[in-house]
Amino acid sequence: MSEQHLGDFGDFSLSVVVTSPPWYENCFLVRHNPSATLVVVDPGGDAERIVAAVAAQKATPQAIWLTHGHPDHLGAARAVETAFGLKTLAHVDEMPVIGRASDLNKSFVGEGVAGPAALETFAGEPTFSLGGAPVRVIHTPGHTPGGVCYDFGPFTLAGDTLFRHGVGRTDLPGGSEETLWKSVSRLLGLVPDPCLLFAGHGPDWSAAEARRWWQMMA
Repeated sequence: MSEQHLGDFGDFSLSVVVTSPPWYENCFLVRHNPSATLVVVDPGGDAERIVAAVAAQKATPQAIWLTHGHPDHLGAARAVETAFGLKTLAHVDEMPVIGRASDLNKSFVGEGVAGPAALETFAGEPTFSLGGAPVRVIHTPGHTPGGVCYDFGPFTLAGDTLFRHGVGRTDLPGGSEETLWKSVSRLLGLVPDPCLLFAGHGPDWSAAEARRWWQMMA
């Protein structure tokens, strides 16, 4: 199966393509149903599967959004760009990480990876739009300097900032444990209890569950 439908949330429909080992990374497809537009978040690998999943949505792809620039989150970006004529958006503070993505991938699996070819950056915490619906960008540095989360309201795509019962590693270039802990605390202060948090790897959980766990950790 190329993709898994995770649910409908108001005007949004959320699906995931889980990439192959060793990363098992969650590439999310978010469809705005009223406008039949779609965004691809973190196409980390398995380009053919992601392209097929996007085509099956019967929606107009709008862009690729990156939560951060590690190779397991952008490995298929160039192929998806080419297939649909898209641009890839990332936080400007993530440029050094994206620039090192190929070398980092080589250090882990022995081969490089082509990064996005049509990359555009943004600064701060802009409000994006998908089909006219607002999507809040929350800057969550720590795992990487330009890491962000995308808040759609009923759910948030948290990248590698926060996992179910875990946080992103901080031992790679640009990582900071102190900064990440501040980012997690801030993120959990911004989203309401019912909000579902979908991470870059592994299962989702609610903000209420995450807050209870974080209070024990902090």
